[in-house]
Amino acid sequence: MQESIKSFDLVIVGAGPAGCAAAYTAASEGISVLLLEEHPRIGIPVICAEGISRSTIKPYLDIKDEWVSQNLDGSIIRGPYGDEFKIEYPKCGWVLDRTKFDNALADMARRQGALVKTSAKAIGIHENKVIVEQSGSKISYLFKFIIGADGIASRVGSWLGVDTRLGLNDIAVCAEYLIDNISIDKRYASLIFGHKYAPGGYAWIFPKSKTSANIGLGLSPIKTKKKPKGILDDWLKKEFPDGVIKRRVFGGVPSTIFKDISGKNFFLAGDAARLSDPLSGAGITNGIKSGVIAGRNAVRRIKGQKDTYYAEIKKEILNEIKFHLKVRNVYWRLDDDEYNRIFQIGKKVFDGKKVDDINIRQLVKEILMLSPRIMLKWFGLIF
Repeated sequence: MQESIKSFDLVIVGAGPAGCAAAYTAASEGISVLLLEEHPRIGIPVICAEGISRSTIKPYLDIKDEWVSQNLDGSIIRGPYGDEFKIEYPKCGWVLDRTKFDNALADMARRQGALVKTSAKAIGIHENKVIVEQSGSKISYLFKFIIGADGIASRVGSWLGVDTRLGLNDIAVCAEYLIDNISIDKRYASLIFGHKYAPGGYAWIFPKSKTSANIGLGLSPIKTKKKPKGILDDWLKKEFPDGVIKRRVFGGVPSTIFKDISGKNFFLAGDAARLSDPLSGAGITNGIKSGVIAGRNAVRRIKGQKDTYYAEIKKEILNEIKFHLKVRNVYWRLDDDEYNRIFQIGKKVFDGKKVDDINIRQLVKEILMLSPRIMLKWFGLIF
């Protein structure tokens, strides 16, 4: 059954952090906004390690206690040969509860007047109409502008002429379990490096409580033929033999840069615009940043004004991503001995010291300057 066509100034596809931030921002300026989410419940399934840093998100969003599973005061860094050091970084960030966090962001958009529809799957775009499968029917919504915030395999992008295909060099493949019945220091996230843990990537332990954590790894498919699930299973059997798996997550993180994230009547935001950090894989903060920027610039477009979307994205996100992509491309080429040299430098810089900021660009320079062998090989490629 075909319903009558409803019209909105702005339609946003995908109610993750990017889509919700765009909806909240645009609706707060008085335009009509429709936010579409294909899943029945916003925030489910969780496809995320749920970590977020205070320094990167602070200018864009105040994190509320009820959204947080665990506060973090630093990181435990493990090298390829098993030794560790601790970075003391008080109140550096949080491990979120994405089921609560994403819902809260959607509620913020609703309170500003956005219409949020769940179990509403966009299946196509024709001219200025988006076709949606909803409640057993196909419904068309007219729009003046559309934002694709529909993740790594953005259908909105492909429908609007963007090449969203990913090669093996453009993605990190990930496996993660929510594990209970373990004993960990809940105030510290663990980052683990080395080819036995995650070839071309890293492994992580993000505490949700003193007995549970998101434990996973991301690897480069060009560095190994092994599947991340197999490597994760083997590691967990050795390190957490009594752990109980509560949730399994498998997916990919884009590690490339799009040339086209906007067009005549659209923007792409978040993972749909390939705005995840290619070095860490982090995507929540850049999703929210790009959503806010997309929302306010969509309003400008709808009002017939000139937008500054790409310029703002470049300043706030892309410049850092481009640098991190260079570092990642070098990181992929290192062996465990070189990882260990970097680990030992990090230990000298951080172990036993309290920090209030970590500047990745400066840290990379220090590593290169303190390791002549690595500097001779890689300094020019990065800087």
